[in-house]
Amino acid sequence: MYILLSGSPPFYDEDNFILFEKIKNVEYNFHAPIWKSISEEAKDLISRLLVKDPEKRLTPDDVLMHPWFMKESKTKDIGAMKDMRAWNSKRQK
Repeated sequence: MYILLSGSPPFYDEDNFILFEKIKNVEYNFHAPIWKSISEEAKDLISRLLVKDPEKRLTPDDVLMHPWFMKESKTKDIGAMKDMRAWNSKRQK
């Protein structure tokens, strides 16, 4: 999701040792200019997914119920979101 929204990975370094340390310590940020145009709900969802402790990480069901998924898209191309909501509705029944 981080890559889909920003076009870059959440963890990066040219030195593999430093890269792996960043991954192990879940060191990422939203400082790149692209993140100024990304909603706070999307950043909140990413923050709740990129959590070191799997017990504290959102489950797939939690993700589908997150406000970012639940709110109506402001774009005209909402096909994927509409399909996900429909799938989730059928699954809940």
